[in-house]
Amino acid sequence: MTNLKINLNERTLMTSKSRRRTGTDFHFRSDGIKIEGKETDMQECKECHKILPSTAFTTHTLRVDGAYILQKICRECHTLVYREQRDVRKKAPPKPDHCDCCHKKVEKLQIDHIHGSSTFRGWLCRNCNTGIGSVGDNLEGVLQAAVYLENDENKIIETLHKVFNEMFARTK
Repeated sequence: MTNLKINLNERTLMTSKSRRRTGTDFHFRSDGIKIEGKETDMQECKECHKILPSTAFTTHTLRVDGAYILQKICRECHTLVYREQRDVRKKAPPKPDHCDCCHKKVEKLQIDHIHGSSTFRGWLCRNCNTGIGSVGDNLEGVLQAAVYLENDENKIIETLHKVFNEMFARTK
């Protein structure tokens, strides 16, 4: 039996994600930047839903092998979204010390606004902001989640009144 010692400091740990992402499927842009995927790849913008060539997207994250992953939103939409967020931030009131949704005291709050406009809705913690965004950023999505969690209409309405009254009491 051989006594084989492995120095873990010299080994590269490979996660399932990094194994998937390392390969030879990349190309170089004219400025010499290494980009994930083939030059002829097309990608759908998650904002405008247009199918566009990879040149319409900016770089996002650097892979282990030195290639950049492209953003999921095209340059044109990114510019519009960034401008919208900047306008909302200018109009936003000062940050409170708690989340406007869950009322937990949090250090970092994010601006929530009605997408497609510069209408400020409130200051939210990351969990509330991503949670609401995950269900569609609208009342219908939140109610669908409520129906999924509780199939009893009366219990949903009772809970809604309770939560509404608690939130209303906080604003007095």
